[in-house]
Amino acid sequence: MKNPVKPEEQQTPEQLAEVMNGREVRFRFVRHGQTVYNTEHRMQGWSDSPMTPLGDEQIAMVGQALKRVPIELVFSSDLQRCRTTTQGILDARAEHPQPVFLEELREWNFGGHEAQLSKHVWGKLIEKHNIEFDREADAIRQLGEKLGWTGMFDGVAELDETGQSEYAAQIVLRADRALTAMLSAAATEPGDELVNVLVVTHGGFISTLLRQLIPEVSADSILPNCSVSTVELRDGAWQLIAQGVEPQDFAA
Repeated sequence: MKNPVKPEEQQTPEQLAEVMNGREVRFRFVRHGQTVYNTEHRMQGWSDSPMTPLGDEQIAMVGQALKRVPIELVFSSDLQRCRTTTQGILDARAEHPQPVFLEELREWNFGGHEAQLSKHVWGKLIEKHNIEFDREADAIRQLGEKLGWTGMFDGVAELDETGQSEYAAQIVLRADRALTAMLSAAATEPGDELVNVLVVTHGGFISTLLRQLIPEVSADSILPNCSVSTVELRDGAWQLIAQGVEPQDFAA
């Protein structure tokens, strides 16, 4: 399998923590609201699609859930579904910092598979590994058990004839760049108290970010739209506070 990145090139959680120079930080990672491609089960990485009515409701709900939590910095993927989600969250607040939109916070790039029906893309991988099944969900579960989450998406990248799909190791380096940029900004915030950072991005990429900060965290499930995952850096160590909490269940 192609591995374009050497493991030693990746940042460790300790190296990322050092960027804060001893200061504490709290990340709240929010997945964007539901889109049309989500409902159609299409590969949605760097491609975009409009928000659904349910997606609009989810954004309003998470906006209300986060309305009174402290936020000093806001970062978002520059793709439209995250821009829309970010604006909806900020609209619920009386005051808010200006958001910074980063290409580094985009979802995994599926290259030539973008906007294709997921079942067609996964079907190629299922066929390649000679998995027999009665239901597609069972086959994908077998793929996960055989290859792991990372291996599954690397397998999809290998099947991309355009060569544009990102591999897991490439995504990790992009996550490192995003985290370093956000931590560098947090470290320079006035004062010396904990810095609260809101990050609006994508389900798969949130899993990558979580794994970079806390490697033992299980990130092999799909996070709900507009769910909130919270990570804190305290006393030099990263702690997972909550993972994939839906807006109606969020407590500040």
